[in-house]
Amino acid sequence: MSSVRTAPGRAVAVAALLVSALGLTACSAGGQSTAGPTASDKATPGGSGAAGQKCGSVPIKDPAGDADLSSLPEARSAAFNGYPDPVNAAAYTDFEAKTGPFTIGYSDSFSANPWRAQVLRRLKADVAAYKAEGLTKNLQATNSNLDNNLQIQQITSMINDKVDAIIAIPGSPDAFNGVIKQAFDAGIPFITVSSHVTSPYAINVDGNNYLNGAQVAGAIATLIDGKGDMLLIDGIHGSPAAAAMSAGFKAALELCPDITAVGDLDGQWSDATAKTVTLQYLATHTGPVGGVVNAGAMANGILQAFEQSGRELVPMGDINPTQGGLVSLAEKLPDDSAASSVPPEEIADVAFLTAIATLRGQGPKFDTIVGTLGLATGKAAMDAWIDPSWTVDTTDQVPSPPDAPFLPQSELGSFFTAPAALPALP
Repeated sequence: MSSVRTAPGRAVAVAALLVSALGLTACSAGGQSTAGPTASDKATPGGSGAAGQKCGSVPIKDPAGDADLSSLPEARSAAFNGYPDPVNAAAYTDFEAKTGPFTIGYSDSFSANPWRAQVLRRLKADVAAYKAEGLTKNLQATNSNLDNNLQIQQITSMINDKVDAIIAIPGSPDAFNGVIKQAFDAGIPFITVSSHVTSPYAINVDGNNYLNGAQVAGAIATLIDGKGDMLLIDGIHGSPAAAAMSAGFKAALELCPDITAVGDLDGQWSDATAKTVTLQYLATHTGPVGGVVNAGAMANGILQAFEQSGRELVPMGDINPTQGGLVSLAEKLPDDSAASSVPPEEIADVAFLTAIATLRGQGPKFDTIVGTLGLATGKAAMDAWIDPSWTVDTTDQVPSPPDAPFLPQSELGSFFTAPAALPALP
């Protein structure tokens, strides 16, 4: 089969791709917007995938579930495109308002990467800011280091301590359903962060990791002309966020019959781990690698592995890059890289505000709140995103791209039945 070309040459820089009601919107390096691929696009001869879509495109697909998303502004509802989990009415719509001040519990399943560290740091700052407003008391934080049983015990302790709300990154989509129901029965709202769970008694604050994975994989598929082996480097196998990203990667590549997904390595969202597993893969697979997609915060480690192995650098996509990783991609692969972001500080803010709004009786409409994701490819977009203070050694995660905020506080009210202003976060 012939390869697919959805752009006139790999060196053409696309400044930004933003989720829109039509799928993706691409801005050229000159700043003019063009329509991105949609479900109605036809593939070029010999390069079509499922349903005749182009290799590199993202399908238009409504999420399952009973939630009526039509009440949301268009930009908000568009962020649910392809969301992999059912979106239903929230169990906390009629939650009886409390006055506070509130104690917030935070349960993390793993903390040894920059994204998780920034979530915790931001939640501490949010609680401190609202403590000054008389709305919070303190943050009770735990980490289970990938031990689901331990995390369940830690959450049970929070329930017994009568915290007012629990924010969590569960290590499994369904292993926590029992303890989440215990929290609900105790009148404690349970909010997840970038880790959708199947329990109807949680509110999932998420970044549509499926769409994020599909966007990045599609962008790299375009950069490698729709053919070759693409190395996939996952986050933590089995975690909800990693599972959704991986499903997005693979769904995008199903549209690319001349691309073979290889590796599916477990990088644990860690540069050091990603470097190790990539070195191991390259040592045992001597054939060419056409491109790489990783689930975030691992670009530097992967680049180092290729260089240490004496391999030529290939187009690379990174979800949730560190600031240093984005700098490295811009320097080493200026026209052959793509990056997207589920920004940890911004998603932590939304989870925190969701907890406070729910506690104050504002009535969440849905069991899932999804923010907008931005995707940047090429030098012009990278340069616009990168702050001059960042270096290759900066370990913090990047914020949203400048033209694609995740979910501003001013827009969160559209997800509630009785929204009321809350103090602005710093």
